[in-house]
Amino acid sequence: MSKINILNLVLFVVVIALAFVIYFSEEPSTRLDQLTSIDTGDISTIRIHHNNNETTVIKNDSQRWDITQPISVAANNFRINSLLKLLNAPIHSRYSADEINLSDTGFSNASTTISFDDQTISFGANNDATSLRYLKLDNTVYTIEDVYYPLLSSNFSTLVSLNLIPNDSRIKKLILKNLTISKNDNGIWQSNVEVTADNINKVLDDWRSAQAFGVHEYLQRKELGEVFIYLTDHAEPITYIITDTDPWLILARPELGLEYHLDVSAYNKLIEPQ
Repeated sequence: MSKINILNLVLFVVVIALAFVIYFSEEPSTRLDQLTSIDTGDISTIRIHHNNNETTVIKNDSQRWDITQPISVAANNFRINSLLKLLNAPIHSRYSADEINLSDTGFSNASTTISFDDQTISFGANNDATSLRYLKLDNTVYTIEDVYYPLLSSNFSTLVSLNLIPNDSRIKKLILKNLTISKNDNGIWQSNVEVTADNINKVLDDWRSAQAFGVHEYLQRKELGEVFIYLTDHAEPITYIITDTDPWLILARPELGLEYHLDVSAYNKLIEPQ
């Protein structure tokens, strides 16, 4: 191969390489900026204000979340983690608060805010044209997909754990409609009626793993019975009032203002084991 051909080949390779560099360096990014770059794992306290109501959620020593205001109850960790994603949510646009009409964007009478430790985010109106929600953080207004506001504006019950008994709790006694289970002096499980050991263990396991499909604000209904769950780390039993069995099973805790909705098939596992 002649020197001229070799030189042309080298120049060709250099041109191709430069073309790749230019193409990939100038290709515009389609990824949206994030609201913040805060590491959600560092957050320990969340406070939600909506219509003069306050909900406070605190991370406990087990790295789970507990609601401490307006009541003390375990939180739904999945939904709390969903809220935390707001910190890193993709933003569609941003404006200085000085250059936008705060009244038109719903901030003149904004009643909904969420605070992650010392960072407070205010929620404004939803833009009907784009279906995006206005947010205000410090002195900047942003627009994001409107997937967080419905959760914040709901009753605090939507953030409550679906578990019927707290995580890691140990049952020491169950008083159900047709069955009482407790330990005798030798630490062996027994019941007030003749039931096999396997069935006793099944009832205990069913209660340990029981979850509602939804937790809602308590609505007073006719009382259809009660069940009592005694735990080793609680002085008083957890009392559930049965308020409905059709089309689903509803177990209420009026003192907390909550009711737990379960599939009706749970009745024969938890309330009157067959």
